[in-house]
Amino acid sequence: MNELVFPNINIEKLTRWTGDVSPLECIGIKDETHNVKSFTFKSTKDAWFQFYPGQHTTLFLKIDGNDVMRTYTIASSPTRPNTITITNKRMAEGVVTNWMHDSLKVGDCVDALDIGGSFSVALDKPKSKILFLSGGSGITPMLSMTRYFCDVSMDVDIAFVHNAQSEKDLISKEELDFYESSQRDFKRHYVCDIGSGSWLGPTGFLNHEMLIDLVPDFAEREIYCCGPEPYMQNVKKILSLTDYDMNFYHQESFDIESSTAQKNMAINADLPEHKVTESEINEYNVTLKKSGDVLPCGSNTSILVSIQKQGITVPFACSQGLCGTCRTKMLDGTVEMDAQGGLLKSHEQEGYILTCCSYPTSDIVLDL
Repeated sequence: MNELVFPNINIEKLTRWTGDVSPLECIGIKDETHNVKSFTFKSTKDAWFQFYPGQHTTLFLKIDGNDVMRTYTIASSPTRPNTITITNKRMAEGVVTNWMHDSLKVGDCVDALDIGGSFSVALDKPKSKILFLSGGSGITPMLSMTRYFCDVSMDVDIAFVHNAQSEKDLISKEELDFYESSQRDFKRHYVCDIGSGSWLGPTGFLNHEMLIDLVPDFAEREIYCCGPEPYMQNVKKILSLTDYDMNFYHQESFDIESSTAQKNMAINADLPEHKVTESEINEYNVTLKKSGDVLPCGSNTSILVSIQKQGITVPFACSQGLCGTCRTKMLDGTVEMDAQGGLLKSHEQEGYILTCCSYPTSDIVLDL
């Protein structure tokens, strides 16, 4: 009989995990609902994970011979630093998520970016009363933050409202039910778009009257919201009907439900400022080798925006140098890159850039 091999849990003697330390090994897969799974990973080398609850990482996968990337929020709590868990939903056109559901197995290894992101209670100084509002798989950062609060027994009053398509789509319902029964100040509410004959909870889309009924004191709470873009827009519309102070409102910065911003454009997005004096502004040519397109790009304009202005679609998501989705190999030329953790050092050394936060300092050629 094989002896048990215990992992090293003395993090003082372990390396903190970053994407450059080692790949991730899948060590567990759990069915959460009929179309949602959780994937638990550990580092292939002894290392521990340091992150804030609600942050995300980007997975690098090879699917049908193509390198693809997708950003996912970590659903687990940083109080359990030997593993991270990603919970995602099968989608009609979800290339990466569907591949994970169909093909990723325990023991498989994947590369991933450093953990990052600014959506977390731990990065704010929130009120002691918090309201989590989530729709669909946008529940994942809320699960991470809830698990964190419960693990450290913080004195915080939490109201948690989760919207799902139907009762069978409720993610982690048993866990949230347990928290309500075991935590002093934790109230959870479920809203289903369509209720079955046995469903006794509220149905339909979240509205002002429903929110008042479920969480009468919502105006006194710090609000964290995540879900599909229409869901988050609806929440902000509801709050606009009240005197809620939006300084206490936080939402995830990109659409978790789709995990990509392909249907949106970075051109008019609220992008980080790249400071260049007027005398330093120059125009360069950006050549896309595969398509043969040559397009102009000023040194004060991101390469992604310049490409999109020509009506060309390329992968991107966060537009802030965080998620790595727009990673592209630069074959020639130089750029200034304001990456915020979205590119591995090893990939940068291989010539990759992030088009969303790269600004040309010469004519460049991209492998696009």
